[in-house]
Amino acid sequence: LAAEKSYRNKLRREKEVFASWLIPLFILGSSALIGFITFNNVRERRHELGVLRAIELRSSQILFVFLVKAGAMGLAGSVAGYIIGFAGGLLSGGISLVSAESSGLFDPAVLIVVILTAPLLTSFASWIPALIAARQDPAVVLREE
Repeated sequence: LAAEKSYRNKLRREKEVFASWLIPLFILGSSALIGFITFNNVRERRHELGVLRAIELRSSQILFVFLVKAGAMGLAGSVAGYIIGFAGGLLSGGISLVSAESSGLFDPAVLIVVILTAPLLTSFASWIPALIAARQDPAVVLREE
C-alpha cells in the first residue's frame, strides 16, 4: 500500500512538472498563432482599411476596433474552452453532472481568471498587427488597388 501511494505521488509530481512546461508553451504558441491570424486579417483588409482612413477614421479608432475584436474572440474562446474542458473532465472521469464530484471540477476562481486573462492575451497578441493596420497610409493603399 505504501509503495502504491509513493508511486502515485511520483506520477503526480511528474504530471505537475510536465504541465508546468506544457501550459506556458501552449500559451506562447497560441499567442503567436493569434498574432499571425490578425496579421493575415490586416493584409486581407488593406483596401477596406485604406477607405476607412481616407474617410478620416483616426488611427486610434482602427486600433480600437482590432483590439476589441480580438478581445471579444478571446472572451468567446475562454467561455467555450472552459465549458468544453469541464464537459471533458466529466466524461473522462465518468462523473455525473449532478453528483457531488462534479462540483470539485468546477472552480469559479479559475473561471474568472480564464475569462479575464484570455481577452487580455488575445488583445496583446493582436497589438502589433493592429498597429500596422492603424498606421497604413490610405493614399498608398488605395493607389495599389
